[in-house]
Amino acid sequence: MKTVDKAMTVLDQFTVDRTEIGLSELARLAGLDKAATRRLLVALAAHGFVEQSGESRKYRLGHGFLRLARIREATVPLTRAAHEVACWLMNIVDETVHISVPLHDSMATIAHQLPTRGNVINIIPAQALPYHATAAGISYLASATPETRQRILSIKRVRNAANTLTSRTELLQKTEQTRLDGYAFCRNTFENGVASIAMAFFLDMPDPVGTISIALPDERLTDARRDEMLPVLGSAVSRIHQSLTGLAPG
Repeated sequence: MKTVDKAMTVLDQFTVDRTEIGLSELARLAGLDKAATRRLLVALAAHGFVEQSGESRKYRLGHGFLRLARIREATVPLTRAAHEVACWLMNIVDETVHISVPLHDSMATIAHQLPTRGNVINIIPAQALPYHATAAGISYLASATPETRQRILSIKRVRNAANTLTSRTELLQKTEQTRLDGYAFCRNTFENGVASIAMAFFLDMPDPVGTISIALPDERLTDARRDEMLPVLGSAVSRIHQSLTGLAPG
């Protein structure tokens, strides 16, 4: 494993539920020895990507990411565009909307909107969305290049809910059907009682930039409701593309 890969493995252990981690635990979680982990942390701290808490002496993410995030957002204002499109789509469908982008082994939510009515699907922004278990992930997988698809298919899959697809054969069949349909449809694959539909959107790269999803309670996603929401979801894809490029999608 290369040094950069090891550093990313260390950083990937931080989550919204695990914001501070001690050296020994971090080494165990990352699957590295303690000395190697310490060397990586020293290098990351020198560039502001991790820091130690003054009280616990545990490690947490540092301010270095903020500068890079601001540069990225100034270059491609994806987060702002995603927020605007999520608001627009939620106001029309009156269901939970979330927009996600790819990471190495999962999708990450960059914008979401919840309707004000009761009985809706809540979104935890920092929660990883597995490629094999979510409409967002399967939509991305179905639209990705063969090389990216093969890499994602090599990631270990775990069962999250009653209908999670863990078989490679089943997942390939699902992604092929998604490619033909133009959208992903999942029911009880990531969380029991939750159904969702998703579409991928592109910019100037072979792989999708991200996906737009609508999530709602399982019993509410009838065939008629799905058919009603799909054209609006397609319009949301067009809106985010135009917002980012100034051009209608080809």
